[in-house]
Amino acid sequence: MPKRNLLCQVHNSEMVISFDSGTTNTKAFLFNGNGGMVASSSHPTPTYHRGPGMVEQNAEDWWKSMSIAAEKLYSGHGWSPGEIEAIGISSQGGTFVPLGMKNEPLRPAVTWLDNRGESEAEKISSGRDPDFFYRKTGHYIKGWSPPAAIRWIAQNEPSVRNSTARISFVADYLNYMLTGRFFIDPTSAQMSCLYNIRTGTWDSEIMDISGIGENSLPCLLGSNTVGGATGREVSEMLHLREGTPVVSGGHDQYCASIGVGADEKGDCLLSCGTAWVLLITSDRLLCLPGKGWTPGRHTAEGMFGLMASIGNSGIILEWMRNNLKIDRSEKPSETRVVVVPDFSRGAGSVSNISLSTTGTEIYRAAMESLVYRLKKRLEEVDAENPVKRLFMVGGATREPFLPDMVRKITKRDLLMPDITEAAGRGAAILAINRK
Repeated sequence: MPKRNLLCQVHNSEMVISFDSGTTNTKAFLFNGNGGMVASSSHPTPTYHRGPGMVEQNAEDWWKSMSIAAEKLYSGHGWSPGEIEAIGISSQGGTFVPLGMKNEPLRPAVTWLDNRGESEAEKISSGRDPDFFYRKTGHYIKGWSPPAAIRWIAQNEPSVRNSTARISFVADYLNYMLTGRFFIDPTSAQMSCLYNIRTGTWDSEIMDISGIGENSLPCLLGSNTVGGATGREVSEMLHLREGTPVVSGGHDQYCASIGVGADEKGDCLLSCGTAWVLLITSDRLLCLPGKGWTPGRHTAEGMFGLMASIGNSGIILEWMRNNLKIDRSEKPSETRVVVVPDFSRGAGSVSNISLSTTGTEIYRAAMESLVYRLKKRLEEVDAENPVKRLFMVGGATREPFLPDMVRKITKRDLLMPDITEAAGRGAAILAINRK
């Protein structure tokens, strides 16, 4: 397969702005035409816990955080309006807000962390083939899933449901605020559980189940497709020339994948944050029902992705750093200590400890346990799409001995790109290679 070169059309003098609208904050970046970051800034986005299982945000805060981050970026590294050639956005997926006839938010947004739709998820899954939704969308319907949450709103907030003219996600809401048009790319759309990953369209059957029509959903555009341009007011606010192109963008993990160069068949992004997220690149759609892998389309044109997480990972290492006496510079030695890192479910354990066991040994055993879980995850996919290269990013790359442990146990080619903001860089690459 020929090597992909996503920056092959770059003009060195070009500069773009990209945004990464995450769950906790929005980051703004200035990138040059070679994909090099020139400057960055960020601003937090509030999250509200309004009841059991309810995790919400205000859609207005997505735009506010983005606007403030952009102003901070400009204040720290000014530019003339004509220097910025395009804008690209990466964003969290699955979070949505109902909008009224004037595109005004009718209630707070339901985030992907929300679980209010659990009973509705059970209802719409009952009596169907267990893999019905998975085969269409890459997801099983859960309490967080928009189809279930939309039905919950219809049942519990009928005035909101009756006034809803549009369902908007973070990506298309921000694109609308920039351009006046609602558009979204496939990687963000597929996180909604309303998008058919096989046909590349909104799924009419699932829309019927959810009680919405296609005219209430955003226009679908390729990740590096220009969906609109900034108007006069927005351009002045962001210090841009009027008519600056805005590309469709992508889901944050998919943007991170191209941001680090993990865009060829057999590449795998290993993003090590609170949870470890794996995103494998393939040249065809891969489905592994019942194994926790989410298939979908990729921001890299013509490619597909397969995503999974290893829970109780980064957060367990953080817990141990906060609660055990650990010398992270101490070279780990062989140990009989075994850690089962299922702490969030109350099922974690540490065994085979003695009076001579140190906190560092327990910490090492926890890392080893996580890497073996990583190995098992990769082996689940090897028969269909062998993983050749691991691109490791995030906090775990700073663990002195963890990368060597990953190489030794997984027996994969491990790369650690010197890129701190992979999602922002991926969104910038999409803007640079716009069409």
